Formats: sequence, structure tokens, C-alpha cells
Amino acid sequence: MDRNSIIAYLKEFAREKPYVNAMWLEGADGLGMVDEYSDIDFWFDVEKSHQESFLYACVRALERLSPTDSRVDHIRTDIAQSNLHLENTSEYLTLDLCVQSHEIRGMDATSFARGDAAEQPLVLFDKKGIITFYDYQPDPEQIRLLLEKNRNRLRQMSRVTKYIKRGLYLEAYMKYMEDVVEPLTETVRLFYTPKISGYGLCHISRHLPAQAAGELERFYKVTSLEEIAENLERAAELFAGYEERLREKYQF
Repeated sequence: MDRNSIIAYLKEFAREKPYVNAMWLEGADGLGMVDEYSDIDFWFDVEKSHQESFLYACVRALERLSPTDSRVDHIRTDIAQSNLHLENTSEYLTLDLCVQSHEIRGMDATSFARGDAAEQPLVLFDKKGIITFYDYQPDPEQIRLLLEKNRNRLRQMSRVTKYIKRGLYLEAYMKYMEDVVEPLTETVRLFYTPKISGYGLCHISRHLPAQAAGELERFYKVTSLEEIAENLERAAELFAGYEERLREKYQF
């Protein structure tokens, strides 16, 4: 079995269910970036009363193709999810099934920003026209507030340096990541990918220019207290540069 046959099989299974409003793929399929290591991100919009039962029906349908050798379910109020792998398929071909309740999540959950670098749907069927698109415009005030939050976090570098002076690497590393590297990463994303500034490292090498990604990478490659200490001043300088660029770009 390959990904195309699995997609076609599950599409046929889901389309015949009257309570399934739409089915689409996200991830690499939606972005047109499938390679040999890509998984499949299935999304279904269903009537609320069938959310959990339909997820398990999909799992059983897939198990008729092949037994599963791993499976993790995550059931929430608005989304029922199962991540599984079928025997005798590529080890990288995991299947992520996400079944959302239309009544709970509403139309906002099926409205996608054109050109979004993180989420684009590959629509397999849409019975009720619930999948829509809009033009995203960054909110300068929201960006200003996030920038201010990150600036305040970096100003608390003493939360890192106290552990450096105590010679406690694990604690220093924890606070270095929380109060230096993570706010710095979000600030860089604010400049290049404001809509998904909170995505952390998820696909960041694809979302940022190579030079910007390389600048950030050095802050993650630390193995000693000395390296953490050396990076604190560098982080402050890089943040100041992006703060100036953001202020110029959004005029605040």
C-alpha cells in the first residue's frame, strides 16, 4: 500500500457517510511538499453527534487494509484524533486522523489564509461548501504586544545568569530556553511569518530564509554553561535588530 491508495480508500469510505461534511488533507499534501518521509494529515468535518464514533470507524476501516502496529488516540471536546501506523507500510507513513465537530468549531476552523506557509487544505470533498479562504493581514497592534512581551522576557536574563553562576547547567538551560531562545524565535517569526509566530521550531527551516534560520540555530546548539553565557549578549543584539525592523515595517 502507498499513500495514494490509502487516501483514495479513506475518501471513498468517508464520502458515503451523510454526517461527514468535508474531508481534506493538510501538512505536506496541502502545501504540495510531499516526499518519501511525509506522513498523511487527514481532516474531517462532521456532525457533533458522530465525532468520536466516526474516528473509531475510520480506524476500523483502515485495519481492514492492514493491522496497526502503533496507535495513539487523543479525544478532546472539539476534535477526536488518532495517530496510527499500518503494518507493511513505510515507517514514515504515519496516519494522523483528525475529526472535528462542525457545531463546536464553526466555520472559522475551515477558513484558511491564502498563501499560509503552515496550513493549506487539499480538499478531497466538501458537501456543504464549508472550506473557505481569506486574505490575511497582520495586525500591527497584536505584533507590538507580542514584541513587548518578548522584550520583557529577554530583560529577565538574570533568571539565566543566576544558574550559570551557581554552576547548574540543567536549570540554566531551562531558563535560557524559556526566557531567551523561545522569545527570540517568536520575534524572528513575527517578522517573517506573523500569522504563525507561535509555531516555535515546527518546520521553521522551511518557513524562514536560510540565513535567518542559521542565525537562530546557533542559539540551540549549546552544550555548556560557557556557551549559554556567550549567547546571552548575542541574543540581545539579534532581538534589538529584529525589533527595529518590526517597528519600521509596521510603523509603531
